[in-house]
Amino acid sequence: MTDAPPVWPRHLEPRYLRAIVSEWRRVNEYHLHRALRIPTFELIDSAEHLGRWTMSTRTIALSRALIHKQPWGVVVEVLRHEIAHQYAHEVLGAIDETAHGPAFRQVCARMGVDAAAAGMPAPSEADARIHRRVEKLLALAGSENRHEAEAAMNEARRLLLVHNLDLTPSTYTWRHLGKPTGRVAAWWRQLSNLLNTHFFVETIWVQTFDVASDSWKTQLEVCGTPGNVDMAAWVHDWLVDTAERLWLKERHELFLSGAGDHARYVGGVVRGFADRLAAGAKKNQEEGLVWVKDPGTERFLGERHGRLRSVSYTIRSGDAASSAGFAKGKDLVLNRPVTGGTGGSGKLLGMKR
Repeated sequence: MTDAPPVWPRHLEPRYLRAIVSEWRRVNEYHLHRALRIPTFELIDSAEHLGRWTMSTRTIALSRALIHKQPWGVVVEVLRHEIAHQYAHEVLGAIDETAHGPAFRQVCARMGVDAAAAGMPAPSEADARIHRRVEKLLALAGSENRHEAEAAMNEARRLLLVHNLDLTPSTYTWRHLGKPTGRVAAWWRQLSNLLNTHFFVETIWVQTFDVASDSWKTQLEVCGTPGNVDMAAWVHDWLVDTAERLWLKERHELFLSGAGDHARYVGGVVRGFADRLAAGAKKNQEEGLVWVKDPGTERFLGERHGRLRSVSYTIRSGDAASSAGFAKGKDLVLNRPVTGGTGGSGKLLGMKR
């Protein structure tokens, strides 16, 4: 007896196609200066191809399995791969080249898209060795001995700093963190800034499509070397989970309730932990360990997203909720092994063209 084939919610597919067309228009405008004419789009039942550009019919096809099983960021990455094929054929005239020839790779570099059919590159062995050492140190940070735990966390961060001072990266990747949201809370922007400041990644808020509500939402994306993206993703998930645990434990003791108190408390935890990290960074600077941002990561971010703009946000502090959260955040110690973050990953495993 064989399993029945999955039943796709076909009535939702017009929503997906409208969103895919919107993403195509954005890439064509921001990256390619409107050089392309809009093609035909279709969804296909294919286990072999996630995406496919067909020059003879001017069609971009995306797999239904991709659409229904993968985060929107992965869908967009496959779409951008097919747009690169379209541009190589229709603008650069690369008719006689192989599918992943020089013209295609040139467009991919311009758009910040990985040209390899197997997806984004894995961390180098040297990068992986460093992060295995960091895992062991953070495992030691779970010690009940307070001084031992703090020493392990500080050494882990120092090791990451020294590694990135010596690192000459050649590959970059991306990952979407957390859940898409209609409105980005101030505490989440604070967390984005913490990752950007202390964990060697660039952060950006991007639009992502939510088919259930037929609406566009916002999600956090981090860019950097594969090892640094893994580390930042884990810190993001660990801090969100830790702040939520602390809130559930303290809210009744402090007579706090409601979404407002929750947001201010979590924001206080993030600010307190950022304050602790800043103190450690100052100590490293006094020892002559000063990290200058990697221009390659910034360039990769710009290639992926074209024109960028900054936003400002207001932080409320001084009330009972934010003050309680800040006190807890200043006392936090990273104390679990790194296992990698959740969310949409930039690694597209098993892609076939």
